[in-house]
Amino acid sequence: MKIVCIGDSLTEGLGVSKVDAWPTILQNELSFEIINKGISGDTSTGMLSRFYHDVVLNNPSHVIICAGGNDLWWDVEIKYILSNIYSMVKQAIHNGIQPIVAIHPPIHIDHINHEEVWEPFSGYETFVLKAQELANRIEQMVKVNQFKFIDFRIPFQHDQNLKSKFFEGTDGVHPNELGHSALAKQAYQTIIGLSNEW
Repeated sequence: MKIVCIGDSLTEGLGVSKVDAWPTILQNELSFEIINKGISGDTSTGMLSRFYHDVVLNNPSHVIICAGGNDLWWDVEIKYILSNIYSMVKQAIHNGIQPIVAIHPPIHIDHINHEEVWEPFSGYETFVLKAQELANRIEQMVKVNQFKFIDFRIPFQHDQNLKSKFFEGTDGVHPNELGHSALAKQAYQTIIGLSNEW
C-alpha cells in the first residue's frame, strides 16, 4: 500500500518539523510509504493542475485529498472548490487510485497572530462561516457519492481547552505538534476502519 497526501500547508506541516507533520506520523503508525505532496499556500485549483504529476505518476494505491483552506482565504466560491475536489476524486478513480477526501479542521480565531497572518480577503467572520459551509458541503458530497473521507474537524470539536492546546504557540491557523498528532490519529482511525472494505 502507498498513499499520496496532496494538500496545502496543513498537509505540508507548516510551523512544525517534517517529522511532526501528520502524514509522517501516519506513515510511522501504518508502516508503509506515504508521500507528502502538501504545498503551503496552494489552492484546490493548484492541486488539480499538479494532480497527474504529483499523484498519478507516483502510482499510489490511495490518495488523501485535503483542499479548500486557501481557496476560502481568497473568498473563492464554494462551488468551484467542490468542483476541483470532485475532479481530483474522479481522476484518481480513473487511474485506479482509491481517493479519500479530507475535511479541514477549523482555525482557532483566539490564537490568530495578526502581525504574521494576512486577514482573509472577505474578513474573518465571513471566512469562518464559509469554512463551516464548505465542510458541510464536502461531507454532503462524499456521502451522496459514497466517497471515502477523513473528518479532521472531529479532534477539534470535543473540548475547547484541548482545541486551544492544539494551536498553542502557533499563528492560530496551523496546528502545533499536538494538533498534528491529533490529525494523524484521526487519519489512522479512519484508514484502519476503511481497511476492511479494501
